[in-house]
Amino acid sequence: MKIKRDGNGSKYIKWASGPLGSGLKRAWVQTREGEKDWAGTGRYLNVVRCNEDTGNPGGNATDFPVYCDLPDEQILWAFYSMVNAITGRKETG
Repeated sequence: MKIKRDGNGSKYIKWASGPLGSGLKRAWVQTREGEKDWAGTGRYLNVVRCNEDTGNPGGNATDFPVYCDLPDEQILWAFYSMVNAITGRKETG
């Protein structure tokens, strides 16, 4: 699994959660200000399913406010590791 940057400069990861590369998911850390910063943290972890054909986000993301000072990379690795450990996914991203 590689951490990449999207067109907005946000760091993100993308991985398959199903067999044979299906069930693509994407997670990224986003910075927000003003009204969009609803929790007052300035950073949010977003998670969304991806369209199988394009690999681009394919729905509404769920956002989690980030209250810690961990770097974006550590947040993404921790989230990916935790989700795969809980769901029993054995392959790596």
